[in-house]
Amino acid sequence: MRRRIRYVLLVVLLLLIGGWLIRTRLQGPAIKAGSYLLLDLKGTYSEGPPQDLLGSVLHRRDRTLIQLLTTIRMAQVDERIAGMIARVGQLEVGWAKIQDVRDALVEFKHAGKPLLALLEQEASASNKEYYLASIADRVYLSPNVTAPFNGLEAQFLFLGGVWDKLDIQMDVEKIGAYKTAGDMIANKTMTAAHREMANWLLDSLSRQFVDGIAQARGLDTGAVEAVINDCPVTPAEFQDAKLSNGIKYLEDLHGEIGGEETPLVRLDEYEHVAATSLGLDVGPKIGVVYGVGAIITGESGTGVNGDVLGSATAIEAINDAAEDTNVRAILFRVDSPGGSALASDLIWRATQEARKHKPVIVSMSDVAGSGGYYIAAGANRIVAQPGTLTGSIGVVLTRPNITGFLGNLGVNTQTLSRGKFADLDNVTTPLTPEGRQKLIAEMNLIYDVFVQRVASGRNLDAAAVDAIGRGRVWTGAQARDNGLVDELGGFRAGLQAAKAAAGIAATEEVQLVFYPRRKGLLERASELLNARLQAELPALVRSALRALPLPFESGAALTLMPERIDIR
Repeated sequence: MRRRIRYVLLVVLLLLIGGWLIRTRLQGPAIKAGSYLLLDLKGTYSEGPPQDLLGSVLHRRDRTLIQLLTTIRMAQVDERIAGMIARVGQLEVGWAKIQDVRDALVEFKHAGKPLLALLEQEASASNKEYYLASIADRVYLSPNVTAPFNGLEAQFLFLGGVWDKLDIQMDVEKIGAYKTAGDMIANKTMTAAHREMANWLLDSLSRQFVDGIAQARGLDTGAVEAVINDCPVTPAEFQDAKLSNGIKYLEDLHGEIGGEETPLVRLDEYEHVAATSLGLDVGPKIGVVYGVGAIITGESGTGVNGDVLGSATAIEAINDAAEDTNVRAILFRVDSPGGSALASDLIWRATQEARKHKPVIVSMSDVAGSGGYYIAAGANRIVAQPGTLTGSIGVVLTRPNITGFLGNLGVNTQTLSRGKFADLDNVTTPLTPEGRQKLIAEMNLIYDVFVQRVASGRNLDAAAVDAIGRGRVWTGAQARDNGLVDELGGFRAGLQAAKAAAGIAATEEVQLVFYPRRKGLLERASELLNARLQAELPALVRSALRALPLPFESGAALTLMPERIDIR
């Protein structure tokens, strides 16, 4: 009896808490006129729909990018918000996401509202953080922040020396001298083609970096380059170089804008404001389909290497958006480094079927490389940020022979077969010259289909696609120049393109409908556990895992893999 009473009391308590949470969200916080939004910018911002109440209950504190962009947009139109302080901490995102947030802050400023930035973090401020903060009307550094401003670098991990130590024979074939994912698996150093490509990517991003800061701070590019080479470190040196407006604590900044007369609204409070109360998220519907992670056949999910994009999940999402008569257009948000050739083609096919019903617009995030570009190539229009890494039209084959490795562990294998090439995918037998030619022929077939898909989608001939393909990676700015991308911009620009394609006025607000469906409690709890386990892995281990081909299946893994490029 007592146990039953305890259960009843627990249920009542949960209902009361749930009711309070829902009522709080529906009512929204009380915000005074003339308030400033305190926008904390730090950590990761994943691609995905905004959190619902269940997501909050599961303590998934990392906000999605769309949540952040929506919050900035809300503050832009909210008459109670007079301005914003962006407190910038360490950001673990790529250049395209930084540019997405930067674009949103520019729009906020265009509404006539002041924007102040405070670089405040435990680790030294890096290039990305300052690039983002520089767009503010005034930029301040906390007194104890050291701020090295030493330019961009790209670092590459080569695994070629690992296989000898493990007694593994690693066979790698690639189509395209620039398809350097294979080099990073099999080689110990850079090839000439790899170095050439890395340099043009570094040049493009460095140009965006320098030009963006120069324009924001009212300096010429030569002056910014000189400051970079001088490498100011202390906050005082930053101020002397005209990169900041001074050294302040947050309390000092609050005093500058009016102190107690100007209330500060914190982000975790402001995000409870309903977008509909500000006239946002209303009107015609646009479907937003997320294509995030390494591409595999089957279902999407989260693993040690991060998100995986399953073809079955993606196809279902695209089909659902295409079949919903209330959805006027599909915005396909791609943030994928590539993966399975088969899965990529299946997703591409779904976009072509969807186009029979309504426009499909691709918005590229940090990376849309190889298979990530494949699934985007058939869209009506492609939008990418200048800093998006995209292209890498090419194919990689990896086939390990692990007989020696197993032997060192005391494991012996024996194989019986029928057919000359029955052991083609057997990782305990060496690859014969004839077998290698069979696999290369398969690679050429996949590459030719890839080229045809791009040529058809981009209205180019196959020879032109091959000339910019062969594994080459481009920034979004370069991709627009060579015809792989239609226009530059972020999520907002992609949304405007979707509205235009659907015949919706540019000034009309729209309602976003997100795909794939929200996952249940158990699924999300499992993903939360995986994410926490991944966070516990040392950074070097994570880097090594990410350098491996995905999916790394038994047998020959023939994939549309990108080049692992991290420019910071």
